[in-house]
Amino acid sequence: MELDNRFRFNDLPLEIALIIIRDAAEPTFSQKEKYDDKNPYATALSLCLVSRLMRRITLPKFLHTVSLRRCHSMKMFANALLMQKVYAIEQSDLFFDYTSVVQRMWISHNDFAEHRLRDSETKLYMNLLLPVLLAVPSLAIDWYNLELVVQLVEDARTSDADLDADHRHSLSPGKTQSLTIMGHCTNWEISKHIRKGSMFLASIPHLTYLANIGTEGDIFHGISMGLVSPENPLRVWMRDIPWACMKSLETFSVVYPHVNAPYDVLAYIDETMGLDLHVERLTVSASLFRQDPVSFPWVTPPFPVTCPGEKSTPSDGVSFEVTHDRVNFWQFFYMWDKAWACGLTD
Repeated sequence: MELDNRFRFNDLPLEIALIIIRDAAEPTFSQKEKYDDKNPYATALSLCLVSRLMRRITLPKFLHTVSLRRCHSMKMFANALLMQKVYAIEQSDLFFDYTSVVQRMWISHNDFAEHRLRDSETKLYMNLLLPVLLAVPSLAIDWYNLELVVQLVEDARTSDADLDADHRHSLSPGKTQSLTIMGHCTNWEISKHIRKGSMFLASIPHLTYLANIGTEGDIFHGISMGLVSPENPLRVWMRDIPWACMKSLETFSVVYPHVNAPYDVLAYIDETMGLDLHVERLTVSASLFRQDPVSFPWVTPPFPVTCPGEKSTPSDGVSFEVTHDRVNFWQFFYMWDKAWACGLTD
């Protein structure tokens, strides 16, 4: 008699089956393919369609890191949140509390052709996203959407009397521990919309800028090599921080490519090639800087280069940390979404 040696997935112990499903549901952020060519959430989306049980198992992994890189992505996520409200009212088994599992969120549109649609659509979507956004521990956002978030939170505060208790609680800031912004802005326009301080900004302890490689790459190249003091431009940048609004700020960081050796310049400026580089994080003690900006202990060049996978603290208020892993960079119009999604900017 011929034996059937086939092994079915259903024959696996439950704990092993759950490990396999959750591992398969992990978005493939580190993939070589561009996100526009291959959706990193594709497998998780397919698993959610298998059954209600599979959907409930998959969603925590699926939603842990939410990357909204297009106006269309924001619209789809906002629609999903609307559906959850309907499911909650209907007491449906399909209801799932997104705010309980989303830990990291990216909101930035890198398709400049969509900008003309923002004013008419983005505010509507952001209103729907706000309860999830305010509950996420780590938020990466562009300046346009940050200004919109601050306005919406302040508007909600002024209309607090008109909100029911549950909605008022869902719009309470304070859970965001890390705010990452795409690039430096010399003029915090959002300050103009803050009447008595910002509830959203006031509770954030960690602020990070993702450097604009095209315009600021040379400066941070010198810092990576230990040849240029981070005092310039960070002293100017930190002066622009609305300190009166960010009373809980503990650290200010800038993230940039770690380049400390001769490199292929032609590959670096070629979008089709690029360079695989480590990511460097320069962190300044905001509390120490706030006490005495004039005599803050900036590190003086030349200073030792921080090697990949290591962290150094050359002065009491300044530290450098370089990732062990690398990501592909190119110098012009580089978007940080992939490096962020892979956790290399944290």
